[in-house]
Amino acid sequence: MDDNEHVLQLVEQLYSGILDVSRWDDALVRLSHTLGAVSSGVANMHLATRIVTFDEALAFPADLNAQFAQVQEIDPGRAAVPLLAAGKIYVDYAYHGEPNLRRMPFYSDFMHPNGLGSYTLIPMGEHDGRLFAFSVQRELGHGPLEQHDLRLMHAMLPHLCQAQTLRMQLQHKRHHADVSRGMLDSLAFPLFVCDVRGRIVQANTAASRWLDNPACPFAAGPAHVSPPVARMLRGACGLDGDRARADALTLANGDRMVVLPFAPLFEGSGADDLAMVAVQGDRWQPVPPGTLLRTLFRLTPAEIRLVQHLLRHDDALPAVAESMQLSLHTLRTQLRSVFDKTHTRRQSDLLRLLDRLGLLRQAF
Repeated sequence: MDDNEHVLQLVEQLYSGILDVSRWDDALVRLSHTLGAVSSGVANMHLATRIVTFDEALAFPADLNAQFAQVQEIDPGRAAVPLLAAGKIYVDYAYHGEPNLRRMPFYSDFMHPNGLGSYTLIPMGEHDGRLFAFSVQRELGHGPLEQHDLRLMHAMLPHLCQAQTLRMQLQHKRHHADVSRGMLDSLAFPLFVCDVRGRIVQANTAASRWLDNPACPFAAGPAHVSPPVARMLRGACGLDGDRARADALTLANGDRMVVLPFAPLFEGSGADDLAMVAVQGDRWQPVPPGTLLRTLFRLTPAEIRLVQHLLRHDDALPAVAESMQLSLHTLRTQLRSVFDKTHTRRQSDLLRLLDRLGLLRQAF
């Protein structure tokens, strides 16, 4: 097998490991073995504290990680952080010189007693204040890296960085999905997110049960959504005018289904052509309005206080500002933010939306 074919196989295995942890580990083990390493791992340095940990330790002796934690302060590789941050490969003996390594306590007290002669760090990028690198340790007496080893490392470097970036992004999305599901489940009534055709994207537990009910407008699937519901979804997704809007429909059992423009639970998570559907009714346990506003629209505590005041009092903005002990400028800034998050344009639109959600009928 020539070098190019070998690289292509490693790259394919590496990217397939983005979704499969075992394939990710297998790809890294295969790369480390190709480089003549006896152990390897994905190391990350917390840049604020300079503490290094190994996220994945592959073929490490049982206590090597614990030993490293005790001696990492004297690891000369710490001096190479700017090199790694610039996307350059660190090879210890090339960076410090072979004679100098033999005199360093990190090697005499830690590396050599564990049968390790040298190590290399291949940068994998910086994420969330941590610098990641693939660390490969070569056996004591194994000799320097060959030219074909160096070519392989440089060929794999951009793919290691890209694959690690994709893995981190996927982990964040999974975490956000878990958190958002937990936030939705804090509401006892059916609440779910769907696309303009009615395909479910995210649903809380109450909605999952409601969607299984044959009387549910979405139970028959996206192809069988009724024209009134389809119009509501288009309006909430902003496809029937210049601005997304909320709407409501009274169901046969007396429940009220509210379709809202979707406000993502996390900034930057995207909300293209998505709507949020909430079902209100006497049989559903009421939720504190503050919780509802925070979950549905991501309103801040200050914005929630403003909305609560507007629901109680029909005052002009200067009077509202004086009552809440805010400057008129701050009040208007908060109100603009509320309008943006609720996809409304004026106070009358906001109050109409809150009425559809039942908030006008709830006591704060």
